[in-house]
Amino acid sequence: MANVIYLDNAATTKVDPEVLNSYNQITLKYFANPSSIHSLGQESSRLLDKSREQILNVLKLTHHDVIFTSGATEANNLAIKGYCFANRSRGKHIITSATEHSSVLNTVLEMQDFGFEVTVLPVNKEGQIEVNSLKAAIREDTILVSLMMVNNEVGAINPIKEVGEYLKKFPKIAFHVDMVQAIGKLPIDFNNIDMFSIAGHKIHGLLGSGLLIKEKKIILKAINQGGGQENNLRSGTNTLALSASLAKALRLAIEGEANNFKKVKVLSERLLGYLKDNKDKYLINSYYEDNPYIVNFSLLHHKASVVVEALSNRGIMVSSLSACHAKNEDYSKVVYAMYQDLNLAHNTIRISFDKDNTIEEVEALIKNLEEILKEIKQ
Repeated sequence: MANVIYLDNAATTKVDPEVLNSYNQITLKYFANPSSIHSLGQESSRLLDKSREQILNVLKLTHHDVIFTSGATEANNLAIKGYCFANRSRGKHIITSATEHSSVLNTVLEMQDFGFEVTVLPVNKEGQIEVNSLKAAIREDTILVSLMMVNNEVGAINPIKEVGEYLKKFPKIAFHVDMVQAIGKLPIDFNNIDMFSIAGHKIHGLLGSGLLIKEKKIILKAINQGGGQENNLRSGTNTLALSASLAKALRLAIEGEANNFKKVKVLSERLLGYLKDNKDKYLINSYYEDNPYIVNFSLLHHKASVVVEALSNRGIMVSSLSACHAKNEDYSKVVYAMYQDLNLAHNTIRISFDKDNTIEEVEALIKNLEEILKEIKQ
């Protein structure tokens, strides 16, 4: 489709040509299995180790392990299940929030089948957890808190720094953070975070690449058995080209973070200005000046699914739900958790920006929204 305007970057981003070029070159040159003991295998192994070092250097981390995964879903599962199974003798209580990505929330809830107890924190009308609620939820047998830094539907930023500082008082509680929508976009204080997850395709890397980074002191149990790759935590032959190209994607994202933020903020402010001027049509669900990458709003008098399809037919790609839920659910659990209003939750639209978007594209979105709302029935 010619002249497509892509505004669904929270679902996935276009691969950076530099990253794709690295992937292609590494695939052709370093084709040997990194676990092989012959010289070609050892060359691949050294590149894999170099990729880990590059990731830790870019993030300025020194006492951490890098575990390559197939994406954030696998990383989240390994963090939650791996920690709970390895540390169940210390306690059986887990804390998370109602607006987590399904790879966290569903995994935490599944742990109930193994005898763990779960507290799911509510969120306020701005989509954030309240630190006092977290403090009240902690029990003597709490061993894990898992929260996202940035919500993937409305862009809410959780008070990760404050939570991490408070959890320092409880040495047996590990703090896991889903960093998927934050890494390379917002400044992150990694102090007091024990584990965090990253997905390559959210930062112009390749689908199928991801990371779990953990402090060395954190003990995990493997959730899949096999050849013992990734320090016995993630068996299976490492796809070296994916791992090395992810290291490059992460470096490029971190290097461009400040400039990209400035670009995207201009776009976000223009869209938010339009939405604020039309409060009879829209309710803004994103309140976050510190995160311009996601703008979520509810249609007050129209069906979101109809509007999203109409925009798509005009070459403008937006979403009504997280891509992980769009085919299975018909309303936003996140927006419902914020307002307890099904009508608002049924009719959400998410605009997610990227450094490559332009103000002209935002103007086209606004123009087409206006036209579509006039054309379709309320």
